[in-house]
Parts: sequence; C-alpha cells; structure tokens
Amino acid sequence: MPTPPSEPPGVTADREGAPEASQGSGLGSGLGSGLGSGLGSGRGLVTAAGVALVLGAAAVFGALWVPMVFALWTAALLTPLHRWLEARLGGRTAAATVLELVAVMSLLVPLVFLVLLVGTEAAGFARRIVASPAAQVALEAMVSADPTQSPPGPVSGAIAMLPAALQRLGAPVIERVAALLSEHGATAWSWAASAAGAGASLTLDFVIFAVTLFAVRTEGDAAWAWARAHVPLGPETLDRLARAFTETGRGIFIGAGLTSLAQSLLSMLFYAALGVPRVVVLGLLTFVAAFVPAVGTAVVWGPVALGLALTGHPGKALALALLGAFGVGSIDNLTRPLFQRWGGNLKLPASVLLFAAFGGLSLFGAKGLLLGPLLVRMAREVIEIARPAPPSTPPG
Repeated sequence: MPTPPSEPPGVTADREGAPEASQGSGLGSGLGSGLGSGLGSGRGLVTAAGVALVLGAAAVFGALWVPMVFALWTAALLTPLHRWLEARLGGRTAAATVLELVAVMSLLVPLVFLVLLVGTEAAGFARRIVASPAAQVALEAMVSADPTQSPPGPVSGAIAMLPAALQRLGAPVIERVAALLSEHGATAWSWAASAAGAGASLTLDFVIFAVTLFAVRTEGDAAWAWARAHVPLGPETLDRLARAFTETGRGIFIGAGLTSLAQSLLSMLFYAALGVPRVVVLGLLTFVAAFVPAVGTAVVWGPVALGLALTGHPGKALALALLGAFGVGSIDNLTRPLFQRWGGNLKLPASVLLFAAFGGLSLFGAKGLLLGPLLVRMAREVIEIARPAPPSTPPG
C-alpha cells in the first residue's frame, strides 16, 4: 500500500516560493510606506510654503494697514447706506461710487477748511506782529549788523558791486533776507522737508483708503465668500472674528467722534469765559484737530494763548494754556474709553481700553491708538473661540 504523502500537494511548492513572496510583500510595504512618507513630506512642504507666503503677503500689506483697516471699518459701518443706494440706483458699482464720493468729501472738506482757516489766521497774526512797533524794533535788531564792528560778508560785497540806485533800493532787504536765511535756513529746510514727507505719506494713505473702500463695496462680498470657503478656520470662526473686528471699528469711530465733540464744546466754554473772539470758529477747529493724534487740540489753543500773551493779557494766556493742557487736551484720556465702551458697544471694560490705547501708543506710536484696542479685542475673541464647550447635561 502506498504511503500517503506527509504533506498535501502544493505545500512544498508554496514553501519554495515563500522567500519570493516575503520579498514581494516587503517591497510592497516599503513602497507604500515610502509613498506615504513622501506624500506626508509633500504636504508639510506645501503647508510651510503656504505659511511663508501668507506671512509675506501680510508683510506687504502691513505697511498700508492703517488706511486699509480704516477703509474696512468705514465700509462695514456704511453697509446700510450702501444697500439703500444700491436699491435706488440699481447697481452695486453706482452705489459704491456715490458712497466713495460721500466718504472722500467728508474727509476732504474739514481738512481743506482747517488748512484755509489756519493759513488765514496765521497770515493775519503775522501782519499784526509785523505792524507792531515793538516787533519792528526787535526784527531790526535781529537782522541788522554793525558795519564798524564786523567786516562785510559775501552778500555785502556783492551788494557793493551793484549800482548806487540798486544799492539804496535793495541792500536793506537783501541783507535782512540773507541774515535770516543764514540763521534759520537749516531749521526751515528741515521743517519743510518734514512737512513734505508728511504730506506725501498722508496723500498715499488717502489714496489707499479710497481704493480699498471702493474695492470692498464692489467686490467685498465675493472676497468674503472665498475666504469663508478656503480659510482653514471654519465659516463660524471667521464670522465671529469679523464681528469682533467690525465692533472694534465702530467703537473707535464713535469714541473718537464723541470725544472730539466734548473737547470742542469744552474749549468753546473756555474761550467764551476768557473773552476770546470767534468762539464758534475756534470750536470747529478744535473738533477737527482733535482727530489728529500727534498734535491734537494744542494746535488751536496754543496759538490763541500766544496771541493773548502778545496782546498784553499774560494772565489769560496762562489760564488758557493750563486749561488747554489739563482740560481740553487731557479729557480724551477719560472720555474716549467710556464712549468706546458704551457709545460704540465695544465689549471690553473702559479701563482695559485705556490701557490698550496707552500700551499701543508706547509700542507702535500714534498707530497704536488703533492697533492696541484692536489686538486686545481680537485676542479676547480668539480665547473665547478656543475655549472648549461645557459638557451638556442629560435631561432628567
């Protein structure tokens, strides 16, 4: 009787092919792990590149963030008016154009009024100073030179070469102008250069503000829909951050407007009590100047106090200087956070808003008055979003 095979047919063949199978499975697993690691490293590379590009884009726009943020806040606050205009004009572009003109004129008209009024007052003040006998004597002593004690300079030598008639007509004027230029020319040039630089920066900010406002009002909805669909934060998170951003802008705008109004009314009260003329005009100037962070209301009450001192009223001048510095100029530190908190419905305590504004001012300069409250408000919103939801208790 034949002996049955100890192993079923095919087992030996399977064993003989086992090393090849094990080699194949090892190759497949290695290839799969290699592909997975390669895919993972590719995703990491894309993520790192994306973060770098986003930070680079933020740096590019960071130099222009102030007018752009103002434009975003303005567009958000003017949304009801834009919808009303769109319904009556029959188009988003037409409504945005009208809204742009309204916003631009609202900024330009007070600025032009301030420049013209300050220029007129400065010219009249200069004429009164020059017409004063004491001022004329002081100016004569400042620009005149004693020819017996000092040798003639290059200007005097050039004048000596002119005909006698021209010497008699032009020598005093040329000598005085030359003396003034030699003494104050460098300072005047530095001031002129600073003023030109500030004017160029202000013009650029104004252009960026106008372009951003028009773009937001015409293309903002499409851009926001794209952001909600692609930014990896989720639509609900983006909506909450957008509401906090708009809330901060509304609070800052309302706080600045009401604070400027309070400073204007208080300055008008002081001017009237001291008998200063043109109280209403000075009050309007104070209202406009209160929006300027670096100078503020001192650009109005300072020259008025100087005029009182030069016209023989030193007591009134000292009183106005003290009231302007510690009254008109300091009341915004108290009223601005309160108006932002309650008038603008900004969800931060008034003390936190005050500290945020001062901290931003010390870190970032005048721009910190906006950036400080904005960062603190957005930080609070991020903390509230990141907080885990409390566990729900089952009913019963």
